[in-house]
Amino acid sequence: MALTSTQVGAIAENLVINALASASKGRIAPFRPFADDEGIDILAYDKQTGSAIPIQVKARTVTLFKPKTKVRGNLAHFEVRKVVLDRNKRSVLVAALLTEDLKEIRDSWLIPMRELKGLANERASKWVIRPSISKKGKDRYRAYYHHSVATLVQELLKQFKKPA
Repeated sequence: MALTSTQVGAIAENLVINALASASKGRIAPFRPFADDEGIDILAYDKQTGSAIPIQVKARTVTLFKPKTKVRGNLAHFEVRKVVLDRNKRSVLVAALLTEDLKEIRDSWLIPMRELKGLANERASKWVIRPSISKKGKDRYRAYYHHSVATLVQELLKQFKKPA
């Protein structure tokens, strides 16, 4: 039996919650909303500034296959429903590539939702991003890329200082 995508998503949210609390040394207090019907998976509260930022978490455990092969490539694939972007301009997206054993965040991207529309590819009801995990990658998502949880959290802390 395999985990469902909902179960993988819940595990990813817990990994992000743990990362926010531990890497910020307790400065960020993550909360889960009663329901994520607005596309908010985590509400991150900054104890120092008193500000809060809604976070949408998207996760994958593997990269896409290279075209016409059975070999995994360097592109991750994440989808965000359009309604989430329309309702939550102050939110940020944490797109997380997890290790296949679901124990760690391998790579991540922190993208302000207000910037997503200009970066993502549009589909009928969603926005799609396919960032590269290559160390030499120079795609449009590189500025949002984090190879460590520490840098992801440092970037989130900067977001608390930006106007809504």
